[in-house]
Amino acid sequence: MKVYNCIGFVFLAFWVISCQSKQNEIVKGVPEVLIHYMSWYGDEGAGEDSLRHWQFGHANTPTIGLYDSHNKSTLYYHLLLAKSAGIDGVVVNVKDEYDRMGMERVLLAIKELDSLNEGAFDFKFAVSFDDQGFDLEAPLDTTLFKLTQFKANYIDGNKHYLRYGNKPVFYSFDYPNKFITAKGLDQSLDSVFGKDQSILIWNTFGEGENTQDYVDAFYPWVQPGGEWMEDGSNWGKPYLEYFYKQINQFENKPYSFSGGGVWPGFDDRKNTSWGGDRLISRSGGATYDSTWNYIHKYQGEVPMKYVMVETWNDWNEGTEIEPSVEYGFQNLVQTESNILKLKGEERSGDTFKYEVAVSIYKVLKLMENKTEMDDKSVNQAIKQFLNREYEEANKIIQEAL
Repeated sequence: MKVYNCIGFVFLAFWVISCQSKQNEIVKGVPEVLIHYMSWYGDEGAGEDSLRHWQFGHANTPTIGLYDSHNKSTLYYHLLLAKSAGIDGVVVNVKDEYDRMGMERVLLAIKELDSLNEGAFDFKFAVSFDDQGFDLEAPLDTTLFKLTQFKANYIDGNKHYLRYGNKPVFYSFDYPNKFITAKGLDQSLDSVFGKDQSILIWNTFGEGENTQDYVDAFYPWVQPGGEWMEDGSNWGKPYLEYFYKQINQFENKPYSFSGGGVWPGFDDRKNTSWGGDRLISRSGGATYDSTWNYIHKYQGEVPMKYVMVETWNDWNEGTEIEPSVEYGFQNLVQTESNILKLKGEERSGDTFKYEVAVSIYKVLKLMENKTEMDDKSVNQAIKQFLNREYEEANKIIQEAL
């Protein structure tokens, strides 16, 4: 969090207690679950850059095949799946113009689904800034310009943008040898949104850079927390134990909340671009549930506000929970089960609604290929799906197929 100059120890102590009490009221209740989302894929028919990111290799294969992240069919499918699994919002990774365009389409899809559902599609949207997409040298003019444009185009007046206490929330992914430090990004956000009028959530601390004075919260990112084991057996237990302990031991505990992180595995052995021959085994779903268990048993004084699923669809690094040929709907079932567990509920493990979402995708894909279809019927099926009338949605969509 930002540095404050206070007069007197007593005043400081009173201020900390008062702020924590007030801030903790905001985070009271079940944490919100967000998905880290990649919008950088192209399909086989997209022209010169048709295999964008797919060409780097992927550990597993999407159930719907290689897709274009900018297509309405893809975005509707992802959002319907995520919402039906109990996920609260999407955090889009943005590093370049292609990603920004993808992010814009994600937001448009959210707004369209909200309109179809008569304003009842309560799904949040935020951005994770990738350092590669900002300035690479001083001054911070490109960063300021992009943040100003982002505020005007995607935050102001947008009911779907993720906010904490009415302040827009930003995630940032830390890179080695980056240009923009936590201090630099914090100062840029203050310049655009006003002093302390935004929330910056960072994924590293204690690695040689002072991040603690300039960010508002931390969240863990998928890693073993030690040596990468050839068999993938080091899934991150030592790292998560360290992380959740440490965020409650910072001096004066100045943070109003913490972020959490869960992941199903990691596998970049087929990644021909930035892959490092690294593996965290999925262990039949045990890794994913093990990372979730740290969320369930968390009892830190710093309350947990957001849980980041890492990731929805980073196929290049094998961290995806999106349905795949290899694992089917397993990770979605686990996601929903763990979300309901947070709420004190249970689920049966039925995958019917996910199968209906796949059928909706197929119809939307046919429509994009200019096959004559009744879009009113498809919209009605989507509306029924959003209202959890899955049998009725399936009946309508099967007739369309």
